[in-house]
Amino acid sequence: MFEKIRNTLIATSVLYLLFGIVMLFFPGLVITSVCYLVGIMFLFVGVSGIVMYMKTEIKTAFTSFTLVMSIIFGAFGVYVLLNPEAFASFLPLVMGIFLLVDSVSKLSMAFDLKKFEYKNWWQMLIVAFILLGCGLLLVFNPFEALAVSVQIIGAILIVDAVSNIFTIYSYSKIDKK
Repeated sequence: MFEKIRNTLIATSVLYLLFGIVMLFFPGLVITSVCYLVGIMFLFVGVSGIVMYMKTEIKTAFTSFTLVMSIIFGAFGVYVLLNPEAFASFLPLVMGIFLLVDSVSKLSMAFDLKKFEYKNWWQMLIVAFILLGCGLLLVFNPFEALAVSVQIIGAILIVDAVSNIFTIYSYSKIDKK
């Protein structure tokens, strides 16, 4: 069990660290890239649905609904591609929600460490509360400057990666008992 947790946390930590570094040092690139990728994705889904509708011989309520949703998705994709700043303003909120969920996970890990009688379990508890605070900050005060928000999110991802490495270390100590 600990081996699977360790491998998952290592992979997660590496990704968090890489994304965190990119977000910290290249926030404008991240904002633009995410907006364009999301816009392209919605546009692709919209166009695919419209093409599927056109190729369908029998028109039903479902295919008509699919056409309407495809038009909405395609229009949203075009909107995001033409107005990436409007879409980008939601990024801190999404990241804040992610951090809130991750902090609950870390809180659970802290109590697992306590249950396994690891003497420094409280350190994971502190990390969980730090992540909780950062998540709440992003949800309730997403800052005026989006680039600063992205840099803060990058720094938080780096902190989260370090906390995952601490978790690996802590669980490896339990595994040796």
